[in-house]
Amino acid sequence: PPAVACPLAAFAAMLRGPSRPMEEVTEDKAFRCYTAPGETFATEAEMKAHYHTELHRFNLKRKVAGLAPLTRAQFEEREARGVREAAAAAASQQRGGKLSTAERREAREARREAKLEAQARNPRSKAAQHAATSGLGEEDYLSHKLKQAPAFDLGCDLFSRHKSESLEANLAHMAREHGFYLPYLDYCTDVAGLVHYLQQKVYIGNVALASDRTFHSVEAVQAHMRAKGGCRVSLEGSEEEYGEYYDMQGLAAGSPLWEVE
Repeated sequence: PPAVACPLAAFAAMLRGPSRPMEEVTEDKAFRCYTAPGETFATEAEMKAHYHTELHRFNLKRKVAGLAPLTRAQFEEREARGVREAAAAAASQQRGGKLSTAERREAREARREAKLEAQARNPRSKAAQHAATSGLGEEDYLSHKLKQAPAFDLGCDLFSRHKSESLEANLAHMAREHGFYLPYLDYCTDVAGLVHYLQQKVYIGNVALASDRTFHSVEAVQAHMRAKGGCRVSLEGSEEEYGEYYDMQGLAAGSPLWEVE
């Protein structure tokens, strides 16, 4: 792909999104983690060891699902309930398959928990991506996003997985299928560079072009842009981000309403 002056690090902070579990250091230098409510860790090493526990992984799945984290006692009770449910299922079979009200309630909860766990096992799911990046620093996070990104070139559609044979064919396809066009094309001095940068945002950062909202996968962000009418990019208000791909002085001279400092 063509060289792009703006490095990926320029929007690395945008990639992180607001959904990572919160960590904090208390006044007495103890460490706390969102996934261990009510607990403190004496050292950072102890907190990082917590990242490898079932309690941490389970509470990450609850966070992604919009649920409050469980305390260690609640988590252990859940595990014990699983043992009881297994025993109840065996007893139910002996009774001919009939469940009591309590057993049906527990069965519904078990199905719900199983669904969350199944989502986490899918490497492309939101829960799995959240779990994979929860303990990463800025550079490691960006490296992870680069490794997870699918291959793309200038023929790849920004809003679907369609691939055209050339940049020109791709622009024609996106205009026809999504109503997408590059703003002020007559003043764009590096069309290939601009398209490649937009592809980096979508395919690597999973960032929606119109809203700058971050998603967990390229499939998710493309579906969002198609569903929400976000197949567009605006130069107004984003001059610092996109200005290097345009003749901004020429644009200002050709448009009396446009000001360039």
